[in-house]
Amino acid sequence: MAESGCMVKYTEDIINTFLKEEACCGLCRRMFNNILKQLEAVREGEAHRDQDIIETIGLLAGDIINSCSCDRGRQTAGRVVSVLRDNLGDFAAHIEKRVCPSAECPQLVIAPCQAACPAGIDVPNYVALVGEGRYEEALDLIREDVPLPGVLGRVCEHPCTKHCVRGRVDSPIAICALKRLAYDKAREAGSKPPAPPERKYGERVAVVGSGPAGLSAAYFLAKRGYGVTIFEAMSEPGGMLAYGIPPYRLPREVLRDEIAYIKALGVEFRLNTPISGNYDLDALKKEGYAAIFLSSGAWEGSKPQIPNLDKLKGVYDGVSFLRSVNRELLGEAAEEKVNLEGKKVVVVGGGNVAIDAARVSLRLGAREVRIVYRRTREEMPALREEIEDAEKEGVIIDYLVAPTNVGGGEGRVRYIECVRNALSDPDESGRRRPVPVKDSDYKIDADAVIFATGQQPILTYIKGKLFITLVDTAQKRIMIKNPLTMETFQPGVFSGGDSVTGPATVIMAVAAGKRAAAGIDAYLRGKILLVDVNKEKRRRKTLIPVTGIEKAQPSLVDFHDLYLPEKKNTFEEVTKTISEEAARVEARRCLRCDICISCGRCIDNCRTHLKVNAIRLGYINSEDGADSDFMRPEETCIGCGTCYVNCPTGAITLEDKEKFREMRMCGTLMSRLELVECQVCGQTFATAKHLDFINDNIKGRFGQDHRKIICPDCTPKVLSASTYRIKPSV
Repeated sequence: MAESGCMVKYTEDIINTFLKEEACCGLCRRMFNNILKQLEAVREGEAHRDQDIIETIGLLAGDIINSCSCDRGRQTAGRVVSVLRDNLGDFAAHIEKRVCPSAECPQLVIAPCQAACPAGIDVPNYVALVGEGRYEEALDLIREDVPLPGVLGRVCEHPCTKHCVRGRVDSPIAICALKRLAYDKAREAGSKPPAPPERKYGERVAVVGSGPAGLSAAYFLAKRGYGVTIFEAMSEPGGMLAYGIPPYRLPREVLRDEIAYIKALGVEFRLNTPISGNYDLDALKKEGYAAIFLSSGAWEGSKPQIPNLDKLKGVYDGVSFLRSVNRELLGEAAEEKVNLEGKKVVVVGGGNVAIDAARVSLRLGAREVRIVYRRTREEMPALREEIEDAEKEGVIIDYLVAPTNVGGGEGRVRYIECVRNALSDPDESGRRRPVPVKDSDYKIDADAVIFATGQQPILTYIKGKLFITLVDTAQKRIMIKNPLTMETFQPGVFSGGDSVTGPATVIMAVAAGKRAAAGIDAYLRGKILLVDVNKEKRRRKTLIPVTGIEKAQPSLVDFHDLYLPEKKNTFEEVTKTISEEAARVEARRCLRCDICISCGRCIDNCRTHLKVNAIRLGYINSEDGADSDFMRPEETCIGCGTCYVNCPTGAITLEDKEKFREMRMCGTLMSRLELVECQVCGQTFATAKHLDFINDNIKGRFGQDHRKIICPDCTPKVLSASTYRIKPSV
């Protein structure tokens, strides 16, 4: 027997294989059947968290080992105990999070969008709530997983969209835009601050850094009932959200509003309080903090190793450049005052920092801004919409160009030397490397050069033995011992965000903070965390009743239309929120992959077994890339209910009401067909279209048309009374 990826199913297989051999006694058969009932509840998502099913299964298996009279039964029970002991995390994920990590239990499969979200946001249900105009409810649901919906609705990398199955049909759902709408509409309506949660525990937790990871950890720790203090070196909380991302992308009032929400939960902020000198991590422990979360970010930019580069004025790294500009915009004294009025600026790099630096340069009055990137546009890591907006504003982008040197005169940069690249043949990973083209060197005049080519954490505040324990000196990052809890190799010290990963995305930092909060809680309560807090399937199913026409409608969200050209020379927000009408259409396009797992059983039964072929969903693998036609069932479905009976997740529903049968897939109306009445008892029992289909298939087989309409309940009575007989064919 091959071992399954799902260890709960594998345990079922072990027991079922044994029971089929019929070599067991009555005792072990009875107890194994009890175990199978427990395992079925686990795989169906019906196991309750407050019941220790894992312990129950272990006790039942132990009873078999101690009491069973057959050797095979004891051996099988021993295997069950062994699998259980070695795979507690898999079992716990099924029970605590209602998730099958190997996606083999149909009821416990997460939608691809939610699975792709590092913080595990319940995307399908909040999309449905937004589509119904229930913005406060949607926002509350989003805040179950992240503390910064307004921020993420503007700057998230939205990996969820890249995995949206609707993209196989036409275009993916604008998930991030719907999150922003939920936040904006709720804020516009004057949503109230949260009530401070009950302080359940006496322990206090220190958070170093108020970036997205620190804010997230503090938010979830406060909700769990801990006292939390955030220590921030800067005068404004938010970390890179405040000092890295320009306000035309992330308005400061949005960030401040979200931080106010976290403060309302009882989180204390100590600004202008760097952890340095004598006020170090040991000092925090002496102050009585039972755990510490390090989220100090990656604030040090990098420049290439070019001789005399630091002696030339006008050369910046991307992170320091953006920090200086943002400090000035916040009314603070910047490390270096930036003056680009009338200058030519060259930005090196292809990420979001490079795009931000280029667009900020234009807003500071630069007469020309050019980005040089060593690869192609398709490989550029910056967000597509950010690249397009930069081009709208006049940023020039040179692809397949790499800098080799920087030159100047009188202490200032005057030009940057570059070489053109060509892509090599694909390597073993399939990626093509940029290779310099011979004799393609050239110069670009530049009054300022910004290297947006990387950044790293500043970890000088970690000293002595702690530095040796916590820091990977080669990577210049904090080391994590347990990625499920974000605990370091120093007990009681946790870390997450850019200080662990290096420069990454906001949503990844938020996810790390959420994970650390669960890890700190487990540490302080003496528990063992077995599953990822960011992977959980909700029991909620908010469905929007829609027609096939509504499901088939193309997206009304055009990000080009959301751009506000009149704002391009200002630091005011440069994109607007999508309309409520567009949001309604968008939500109705969602395929609800949290309920329909694309198993293809409905298609196979309808097409292969019945030969009706009423369901055509090209995005499901079994369709081999055929087109999707959401309106086809309305014309061809016979209402037999075969798809409904064989659907493993309940995605397809069947309801008889008012003499009609409605069949829906995840809320989308497939067909509404007239029901017929039994000529004996008068009850409705099948669709006319289904009976016509049956009659057409048996016509002539019994010497006459099978036309009398009798329900299954009445058929035995009629036949036994000889009131209805079918003449045998001659």
